[in-house]
Amino acid sequence: MTLSIDGTDIGEIIEIASLVGTIVTMLVVGLLVYLMVRPPRHVRERRKAEASRVETEPLDAEELVRLLDRMDARLEVLERAVADETRRPAIGGRQTKQVLAPVEDRDSGRTE
Repeated sequence: MTLSIDGTDIGEIIEIASLVGTIVTMLVVGLLVYLMVRPPRHVRERRKAEASRVETEPLDAEELVRLLDRMDARLEVLERAVADETRRPAIGGRQTKQVLAPVEDRDSGRTE
């Protein structure tokens, strides 16, 4: 049994080794960045304790439900107002389109 290696085989070996090295390097750099930017343990534990404490307070949940009910009521009033406004004809009994000319703003260069 004879083992024969020529220049193309060596080139392929180098290419595969560089690909594997690049992948391993990227994983190590990603791990280092993760370890550098994650918050310290005491901060993570405090956040976890606060999150569990917030979930167990029923008064906040009741207040949130009341707030959502008020928001729904206000939304219904707003929808009725918009519907009434769209059904009402314009002043003078006919609909008029208001055409505005673009306004040049000297400071920003935008047109409105």
